Amino acid sequence: MRAKGDIVENPVYIPMDRRVEQFRSFYQRENERPLLGFFLGSEYPLFRYNAAKSLPEGRNLGPDDFPIEGYLDDYERLFLEHESCGGDFIWSASAFWGVPWLEAALGCPIAASHTTGSIASHAPRYFQGVRSLPDYRQDNAWIKKLEDFVLALAKHSQGRWPLASTRLRGISDLLSTLYGGERLIFAMLEKPEEVREVGAKLTDFWIAACQGQMEHMPLFHGGIGSFYYNMWAPAGTVWMQEDSASFLSPQLYEEFIRPYDEQIYQAFPNCILHLHSTGYIPLDAYLESGLLAVEMHIDEGGPSAEELYSLHMKVLAKKPLLIWGDLSKEDLDWVFHKLPPAGLAVCKVVSTPQEAHDLYQRYVLSKE
Repeated sequence: MRAKGDIVENPVYIPMDRRVEQFRSFYQRENERPLLGFFLGSEYPLFRYNAAKSLPEGRNLGPDDFPIEGYLDDYERLFLEHESCGGDFIWSASAFWGVPWLEAALGCPIAASHTTGSIASHAPRYFQGVRSLPDYRQDNAWIKKLEDFVLALAKHSQGRWPLASTRLRGISDLLSTLYGGERLIFAMLEKPEEVREVGAKLTDFWIAACQGQMEHMPLFHGGIGSFYYNMWAPAGTVWMQEDSASFLSPQLYEEFIRPYDEQIYQAFPNCILHLHSTGYIPLDAYLESGLLAVEMHIDEGGPSAEELYSLHMKVLAKKPLLIWGDLSKEDLDWVFHKLPPAGLAVCKVVSTPQEAHDLYQRYVLSKE
């Protein structure tokens, strides 16, 4: 590797401005081949960030447990490692996405597990609806730490990589944490007005937290990045997820979640939605919305690319699609040979830069 700030040489390096232009074409669904990029190493944050390996277990974490300076070397390393893989994607940085930022700011205890490599949030001991929720305030210790992360990254990056909003779990996810798993379903049925009131306040909190980060983000080639998907996106783009919506019926999603999702979509110029490929997916509602694009995981142990063909084609008929995961050779062959290229991008989890080079040679360079 070269000195700090330099690009690592590799046989499949693509200049940054060309990568940005490829993503512009992707969002217009005008790319002539699928974009192919790579995610090197573990997706679990405590395994991925060296600074997080010293987080204490056995107690709840606070903002002071995340000294920003300690993470800057990790961002530098991850950027250089990504560039060593080559490909079409663009590494980006966000406030450390291992933290469940919104849950912590809302008063939920969070704790690290070095066995799972993650930080989990838990329901507050006594949750009594909207009166248990704080108002959004920039002097909230977790919100301040979140924005301080963004400010530090903007200074440290020196324009070498884009910044992005960090992982913010969606309204169904937040409701599930606050009420506690399946108890949320009972709350929706037994006290629907309370759940709607909580959902409305969570939505305002979500929007304010995301806007607060974006105020401190310099633009990168006119746009921003993503918290770990390594995609360039137009300015003002946010990432959304509603993983817990998979446990809801279509009726409960329509009644208790969709109005708030739509409010978030309308609050920002663009929104990209993260989806898993298992459980209920309100895909029709998503595709009718103003989403810029859809990201869908191919999950370990879940449906294969071939089994997801009809879902992928349904998305591609209306929106750009990013397929992310540790795709097998069979999955990659199917995606690159069976799906139309326009509006299609693939991010493959790899173990080494050499694996990335070989895959880019096989699926891109050998076709040119």
